[in-house]
Amino acid sequence: MNAKDVDLFDKSLALNEELEEELAKKGKKTGTIIMKDEYEQVVGFILNKELYGIDILDVEEIIKPVDYTYVPNTRPYVMGVINLRGKVIPVVDLRVKFGFVAKPITEQTRIVIINHDEFNVGFLVDKIEKVYYVEKKNIEPTPPNIPANIEKYVKGVGKMPKKIITLLNIEELLKEGGSLYSKSGSTEVAKNE
Repeated sequence: MNAKDVDLFDKSLALNEELEEELAKKGKKTGTIIMKDEYEQVVGFILNKELYGIDILDVEEIIKPVDYTYVPNTRPYVMGVINLRGKVIPVVDLRVKFGFVAKPITEQTRIVIINHDEFNVGFLVDKIEKVYYVEKKNIEPTPPNIPANIEKYVKGVGKMPKKIITLLNIEELLKEGGSLYSKSGSTEVAKNE
């Protein structure tokens, strides 16, 4: 999957192959119709070799890394700001925010542009996987073995036929420090205290 594919993905129809297989098997066995509203649709990405997901409704677009402007005296996880079609958007390295070692940018690195309640922020991630449907009944609360520095950002863990996906709580990610994001053209970036 390249950036062009990601930018153009069909948010309404992209099913992961494992789920398609499962639905086909269930349909044949039971003859029932499985409704899409029984599933949460998330954009899956890799961070430190683990699969994470963000609600697709919060994802505005996915771009390749671009030059950014460093903002002095910001928190270590704030890389700087980018100008995306006239919008100034802060970019956060999720690896650093979650306490992992920073990683050099590669061909697979992407910035996930989040748009939530009129706020924008970009999250630098290791690699985009694809859009997943996670059955709502298979989403469980945050397990106790999640590291404390990540736990507050996790809204649950989704079990899929062959994978586990950690679902992130965007509101918690955005509200930390109260100023991690940009809104209506004005930008505030979390400052070191």
